[in-house]
Amino acid sequence: MTTLEDERTAALDPAPLTEARERLAKADSRAGLTLATLGAALTALLGAITAGVIAPGQYAVIPQLLVWSGCAACAPALVLLGLAARPPFPSGHQTRPEFLSRATALKYRRIRLAMVWGAAFLTLTLAGTLAGTLA
Repeated sequence: MTTLEDERTAALDPAPLTEARERLAKADSRAGLTLATLGAALTALLGAITAGVIAPGQYAVIPQLLVWSGCAACAPALVLLGLAARPPFPSGHQTRPEFLSRATALKYRRIRLAMVWGAAFLTLTLAGTLAGTLA
């Protein structure tokens, strides 16, 4: 539900509103793409473990610790990306550029944090797998 003030603001200067909506749509797209990529990497890892290609249970202690810490680092990344992909607020505030830009900044912050956790997931898991295979 929009207010009269929101409609007047949008009618007077539609450029900031359009730009804010475009930035929000771009952030949503980036969150979705990153979530899909991380999900594919996790699915590939779980498939390799299930098929027996990777057997972290048979690794030495340190490589095993690296693999399982990497897997644990995936959880916060998935949660943050899930939060970034959801709608930011009720539909009544979608005509105010300041709300849209604040929501966009929050989405990008969550995406950046999720990418850090995702990088930790990939690095630790790869390091543990390589160390366990080579040992």
